[in-house]
Amino acid sequence: MRNNEIVKLGAVLCAITFSVALILALANMATIDRINFINQKAQSDARQAVLPAASDFEEINVEGLGQGDYKIVKNVYAGKSSGKTIGYTIGVGPMGFGGEIDMIVGIDESGKVTGINIVNFLETPGLGTKADEPQFKDQYNGKSIDKPLVVIKNGTPKDNEIVAISGATISSNAVTEGVNTAIKVVKEKLK
Repeated sequence: MRNNEIVKLGAVLCAITFSVALILALANMATIDRINFINQKAQSDARQAVLPAASDFEEINVEGLGQGDYKIVKNVYAGKSSGKTIGYTIGVGPMGFGGEIDMIVGIDESGKVTGINIVNFLETPGLGTKADEPQFKDQYNGKSIDKPLVVIKNGTPKDNEIVAISGATISSNAVTEGVNTAIKVVKEKLK
């Protein structure tokens, strides 16, 4: 191959690469607002699902989130009904087996977990993905924030225990870590 042919081939490849990169950048710019809207709606729906008695939510600026003991905390919202705070939703991102588990935890003013909602995660299909099934996540409903929650492998759970998903202990522990961190935020930063 001659030098001229190599230069031509290089120029053609550069032009193709530049064109593809430009098309991808334009597609991203065209869809970014829609993607952000869908993500915000999913977060809003998750807050409503875990604190259904609230009619609206107001984000609270809590000092120290994203650092130290609160490093997995993303946001905190006060759930309100008729202008009165009736509970909180805490967005957390504990690390599971497949990466970050983006979830929302609801806690009411009486100090009970009102629910958890997993917004996004990449856990192992058929194992870790069971963390988003009612059989597992409904175990958290009504749990008191008086004591940290503990994962057990089997048996009948006590008041502060959660039965792990068989074959997905890492995912079970991660979700429980997220709930315990949300509890810690409510007890130490909001009460």
